[in-house]
Amino acid sequence: MRHLLLIIGSELKLNANYLNYIYKRYEDKFGELNECICFEKGSKELPFLLESWINEYDYITIFTSVKLYATTAKIVATLNKDYLVFQNDILVPSKTLNSSENSFLVQLSRCKVNLLKASVDEPLPELLAKPKINFAHFCLCDIDEESALILLDTLAKSYKINILSTSLLANLVLIKATDTKFSQLDNFIQAASNLFKQKLLLGKNPLEFIAKRLIESELKISFAESCTAGLCAAELAKIKGISAIFEGSVVTYSNRLKHEWLGISDLVLQNEYSEKCVYFMLKGAFKTSACDFALAISGVAGEEDDKGVKAGTIFIGAMYRDGSFLQETLRLCGERNFVRQQAVLASFMLMVKLKPEVFF
Repeated sequence: MRHLLLIIGSELKLNANYLNYIYKRYEDKFGELNECICFEKGSKELPFLLESWINEYDYITIFTSVKLYATTAKIVATLNKDYLVFQNDILVPSKTLNSSENSFLVQLSRCKVNLLKASVDEPLPELLAKPKINFAHFCLCDIDEESALILLDTLAKSYKINILSTSLLANLVLIKATDTKFSQLDNFIQAASNLFKQKLLLGKNPLEFIAKRLIESELKISFAESCTAGLCAAELAKIKGISAIFEGSVVTYSNRLKHEWLGISDLVLQNEYSEKCVYFMLKGAFKTSACDFALAISGVAGEEDDKGVKAGTIFIGAMYRDGSFLQETLRLCGERNFVRQQAVLASFMLMVKLKPEVFF
């Protein structure tokens, strides 16, 4: 299945938050963001490009600004030797397969084209395509990418599955498995789950898998964050239903607040970038909330060394209510926000490593 996303209009292209809203809705429908092209304004080349693309793609989804909707709708209709009519209070081609408020679906050659009129002041219209998803994502933990691919190779060949991969962390691999026959994908994933016992997390986002397991087990979680500045909480809060298990987060950037809010002694804080400090941050998280799991993060996320600690050195910890805990020291590279994202992901995966029986 080949699919293309088009964004037309400067109002949409320049609004980063709204673009992310579009991308998320599109990914929920198609399983991934595959190919995307943005136009700030209507292009004279668009009719010719669309005429070519409808023979290359199975689905084309076009989000257009209110100003450019009518022009774009006319182009789509003309390519189908059609004309526009009023339906659901908007102009749509007469040969429309389906329509809803500010959205219509047509068949052009071998391709289904869904045009949506998007306004930053309103919720996104309904995506009308019903794609046949022939792929799935899963993550493998506690294994490097090369080893994972070696183990998957024979299994994938036997089920006629194509494999793509990337390393999310040094010991966390994201796999995209594509079924070439539309019949073996579920069987392949089950076989992979048997092969990688207590290592396979379904889905593209490990945090969604982890959150689902916490919700199912009714286990609450809290955070004590320093250099990530609440990013653990922010990432978790993106997931639906998380209020059932999310206790809260304490963001203590300064040593004064680490002392006052988490109860960490001045002696420990003399070496704030340390495993010992993170351990007491974990203990403090349990004192401030009624959680079952706590995660703590501290370190140097910026691109310059600080207090003798190299940039990218992050100390993370995970603790369970019974007092058991794990800690790791990460050596990360990149700009500060990438480092913070990596630290957050590594912290959640450390929790999985601490209590695998909860998550598998």
